[in-house]
Amino acid sequence: MAQNLLTPYFNQLREGVSRVLKSGQVRPSFALLGLPFGGAGRELQAQGIDFAVNVPTILVPPVCPWASSFIPPPFYLANPHNMTFLDRLLVIGGNSLLNFGRHLAVLAGFQFSFMPDLSPDLWRGRLAFVNSIPGFDYPQLLPPLVQYTGPVVDVKKMEPFPEEVESWLEAVPEGMPVVYVSYGTMVRLTPERVAATLRTLTSAEHFTLWALPKAQQVGLPETLPSSVMIHHWIPTARTLAHPKVKAFVSHCGGNSAVESMAMGKPLIGYPQFGDQMGVCQRIADAGAGITGPQGGWVQAADVHHVLSQPRYAMRAQTMSRLLEKFGGTSRAADLLELAAAGDLAVLKTPLEGSSSSGFFMSGYDLVIYAQLLAFFVFFTCMRCCSCRRRAGARTDEKQKTQ
Repeated sequence: MAQNLLTPYFNQLREGVSRVLKSGQVRPSFALLGLPFGGAGRELQAQGIDFAVNVPTILVPPVCPWASSFIPPPFYLANPHNMTFLDRLLVIGGNSLLNFGRHLAVLAGFQFSFMPDLSPDLWRGRLAFVNSIPGFDYPQLLPPLVQYTGPVVDVKKMEPFPEEVESWLEAVPEGMPVVYVSYGTMVRLTPERVAATLRTLTSAEHFTLWALPKAQQVGLPETLPSSVMIHHWIPTARTLAHPKVKAFVSHCGGNSAVESMAMGKPLIGYPQFGDQMGVCQRIADAGAGITGPQGGWVQAADVHHVLSQPRYAMRAQTMSRLLEKFGGTSRAADLLELAAAGDLAVLKTPLEGSSSSGFFMSGYDLVIYAQLLAFFVFFTCMRCCSCRRRAGARTDEKQKTQ
């Protein structure tokens, strides 16, 4: 799935960037790349154009090389604050081995052609925006050039509702909560799942507004319940800002999760793939929503639970205020201007200087020395055992001859 989704995107993106730069139509002195940036980063690097990286929500291994080794990858649902010994062994051991391998690969000249984002040399010495806050993302030690900004999209500049959606919202009785549902643009729901979700979300306790692409509406009945509105395009930010909308059923994609928290609406997450599991888990850990299992279907009990417990809405509103105070677009713009002027170069640490610096600063040379020492000890022990065995065999032969 990852190969089918990402490879065409990466290839076309790099070809397009290369064509534009070579044509001379655009020659930026500095660029901002959104993650995943794929081959575009390689093309800018080849053209000698510096750039910054924008991370939609959280820092997770294996993509971001600055994520601490105790941070679980998105597919491993565990909180670093209460991991078991086995969890820590798998998470820290796995991340350490992966980073060790990546540094060796860069030193050997490997290009990470399948997913260039995994290459540490594309991140090293670059300004990186994380569209989150430390209380939402897990606290960790990071280089100075990794900056939390909150959302870098202006959620106050919202697109208008389609007329039928706006009319439907206006007709919702006062005091009746509306649950907004969206699985983004990359998740494909089968007709069976669409029909089951509709049955689950049809309730006398709340109204449901569902953003569902036209191609996925084949499982719907001709007439919908009056408490349900399904439309192929609904502006998420404006919907979450609406006072009648009280909760968001989502796949926990990066942009969706940030918009949900920015608007102070609790989230009911059903992650499907990628970093969505990690994003859902962090929202649940922050108390601003709940998460279901990966690939799970919407459960009526989950929706009722979040709507009936005010603590989720209160925590989401707290997250909204915190996200706003981290600066957003204005702070990101200030940092970009400093980076473009070269002023942030003084903040580069030895860890970000080169592959060899990162290799030694991470202590990977000690890993190699420890492996060599272990091999030497093992070889010496085996040699001693072999010598003793031969000596014992000669003694037995002498005794037999006597």
